[in-house]
Amino acid sequence: MVSAPDRPLSARHTGGGAAPGPRAAVLVVLVLCCAVLLAVLPAASAAPQADQRPAPGRDGAMKVLRRAAQAARDVPYEGVQAISITGPAGTEHRMVEVEHVPGAGLRVGLVAEAGGEHPLPPGRSAAFPALDEAMLDALAENYRVTGAGGGEVAGRPARIVEALRADGSTAGRFWVDRESGLPLRRESVDTAGRPVHTVEFTTIGEPDPEDVRADSGGAGAASEADAWGRSLDAGELRRLRERGWRLPERIAWNMRLVEARSAQASTGRVVHLGYTDGLSVVSVFVQQGRLDAGSLEAVEGVHAVHDRGGTVYVGESGRQLRMWESDEHVYTILADAPGDSVAAAATMLPPPDAPGFWGRVRRGFDRFGEWIGV
Repeated sequence: MVSAPDRPLSARHTGGGAAPGPRAAVLVVLVLCCAVLLAVLPAASAAPQADQRPAPGRDGAMKVLRRAAQAARDVPYEGVQAISITGPAGTEHRMVEVEHVPGAGLRVGLVAEAGGEHPLPPGRSAAFPALDEAMLDALAENYRVTGAGGGEVAGRPARIVEALRADGSTAGRFWVDRESGLPLRRESVDTAGRPVHTVEFTTIGEPDPEDVRADSGGAGAASEADAWGRSLDAGELRRLRERGWRLPERIAWNMRLVEARSAQASTGRVVHLGYTDGLSVVSVFVQQGRLDAGSLEAVEGVHAVHDRGGTVYVGESGRQLRMWESDEHVYTILADAPGDSVAAAATMLPPPDAPGFWGRVRRGFDRFGEWIGV
């Protein structure tokens, strides 16, 4: 049954004597509901999300961290650091001895569990400073950086600096020595509020002056950096991408590319990509060749999982590892970052090959689709 249309508004009774009919009452209710929604929606949409970038507010403590980065380059120091990395399967702890000489870089050696110390390896590395300008720029781009009072690390008074997400939750913290300006402790925090990566000095002091003079030439730093491959500039990255290499500029909303290097291995070229949000680092290795699954299956703590239609080898105790083969390239993710950043990184890279014959067929269809533009 089809009801008769309503009379036009000009023909309806507008006097004050009669109560409105049921349809008029429904219309009034709808108008009121719309008015309430229009009032509420702007306020709801204005609520910041954790992944909003940049986080609103003033970065009042970035100067403290930039001075800390400068001190880490200019001040000689030595000490022992405690490192904790938490993954889905547990937390990995280790102690390392570090020694820094300005101009020569940082030298690192594991501390033996029995209480002795492994000798520091020859040569130094300037490739991975505690803080550098690229990491600080990423930090300011993603988070609001603010002072959070004071504390103590390794018996030294320290300023505490927090990095806050747009929703106000803490993404990371820094402890900076009030006297020397050196960074003494750093931690990354996941969205549940759990520290996932912590580096902290347990002891710190000045190295022997003779060691500083002997190593001030910096030759070791150059040779160590060369071992990681040569740096790739923007033009070289563009040409690799044009040849089919998947080398994304971002692997998560807060993780951008800050370093790219290339080296030659026996199986072909290896490209190492470094991503950071200013707090954590995700390394992605892309290598030409095939994955030796047999050797991975024998590695303790590494197991195969089915993901995105193929096999991925995963290590989740402490530092997170993911490795898979796709279209005659091997992709490896190695990270001390929160799990959501690692998962996002994997989705930005090609999926693993499906096993056997049908995997090759699927790759053929994918290529055909690229050729015809679908």
